[in-house]
Amino acid sequence: MLYIANWTLVTFLLALWSFAAWALHGVVVWAVTKAPSLTGPSADLSSVPVPAWLMQFLPIEAMQALIVGLTETWTMLAGFLQAAPSVATGVTVVTWAVWGLGSAVLLAVGVGIHICVSLWGRRRVGTAKFSA
Repeated sequence: MLYIANWTLVTFLLALWSFAAWALHGVVVWAVTKAPSLTGPSADLSSVPVPAWLMQFLPIEAMQALIVGLTETWTMLAGFLQAAPSVATGVTVVTWAVWGLGSAVLLAVGVGIHICVSLWGRRRVGTAKFSA
């Protein structure tokens, strides 16, 4: 029964790991391929409205400094964002590598638990023979 519980848990975790890797890969590739469209005149952050609830906590000067800092950072990253679609292939390779390593670790843990359950079962059988 413990073997079934062990491998059911390992299978569930492997499915969860696979889904997480697939979802994260999809989001990153989508973001990387859409990144070049975020640069240019439409990337002017000074026109972005500030939420009213945030204005209650920060003074106007702090908000203006934050917007200026974000705009400067955004323009600095614009060159990288223009080259971002070429990174999408690398993201796929990295995702497969990380998924493979994580899957190998999950399977190794499953095998380790399987061996521990087996040794524990043998020890219980061995002590039952001596006590009879």
